[in-house]
Amino acid sequence: MAKVCNPIYDTVFKYLVEDERVAKVLLGCILGKKIVHVEIKGHESTYRDDDNQLKLLRFDFAGTIENPDGTKETVTIELQKASEPEEVMRFRSYFGIQMASKSNADTVVKYHRDKDKTPYNVLKPRRIYGIFILGHSLGKGFEYPLIKGSTVFYDEDNNVLNFKTQCEFLKGMTYDLYIIQLPFLPERPKKPLEKMLRAFDQRYKVENDDRYLELTEDTADYDSDFNVIFRRLLHASVDEQLRRNLDLEDYAERLWTIRQAEREDLEYELKEQKQLLAEQESQLAEKESQLAEKDNQLAEKDNQLAEKDNQLAEKDNQLVAMIKLSASLGASPEKIATQLSISIDEVKRVLSQN
Repeated sequence: MAKVCNPIYDTVFKYLVEDERVAKVLLGCILGKKIVHVEIKGHESTYRDDDNQLKLLRFDFAGTIENPDGTKETVTIELQKASEPEEVMRFRSYFGIQMASKSNADTVVKYHRDKDKTPYNVLKPRRIYGIFILGHSLGKGFEYPLIKGSTVFYDEDNNVLNFKTQCEFLKGMTYDLYIIQLPFLPERPKKPLEKMLRAFDQRYKVENDDRYLELTEDTADYDSDFNVIFRRLLHASVDEQLRRNLDLEDYAERLWTIRQAEREDLEYELKEQKQLLAEQESQLAEKESQLAEKDNQLAEKDNQLAEKDNQLAEKDNQLVAMIKLSASLGASPEKIATQLSISIDEVKRVLSQN
């Protein structure tokens, strides 16, 4: 058993596929095709940062494959590796770029149907293969180490159309998709692809050190696909510069994990504070509502008291008018007091105001 670098790390994965033989083995085994030649045309690494960017590694390959009938075909291979679930739109955008790029087309000479058969050039789009190596699962119901597929065509009755010959238009408008889910690699691989992907199986991580795997060389077949990758990973483990880069990537990943945990804690605290503030505001609003209700009740009582005051004032005015009327008819103060059942002093007070 040997300790080798873990290819789930971008630094190691990049080191792997930069080797043409490894790239031919890896891509050929995944696609199930014979790769005659392959060349990296570009790559991109995107890491998570404070803006929560994606942790993603992407490679563009120009490859030549040999078909079962012996013909050779130039194709474009898009290889992407992600350690965690990412946005589909990010992946999708790369295919849009590849579909539109003229660099993924070959110039083909055709001839006009005139008597001179005048030649002219047209661009023939290359077949595009999309490969995703995922360190995570697509979810329940998709528990397969490899999911692959391409566009299926139907007629108006929804019958599947199996074309006997290739159509350049349809071929140029579609691509083949291959998705590898590392968490579902079998413990005892039997198929060639499963045996090769054992070099990526995270079950073999060194305890307390995710940067390395402990793998056993395939002694039964020295030139097996697995051994080609295994030896490249073994070589990576003694490359001092690569190991330093691996340490930096691991440090960056751990630092991001710490910051993410701190950010989640802060977001949780803020959420709790917002919830507490909302509860306090709700309680305050309820108290204000209660105070407003009490103010309304007091205002109602004031209105009632004012109404009573008005009624008393009206009665006083009526009493004064009756006293004055009786006096004008010649009744004495004593008689008026007796008739109205009031004190003689009240009668005299009213009469004195005249």
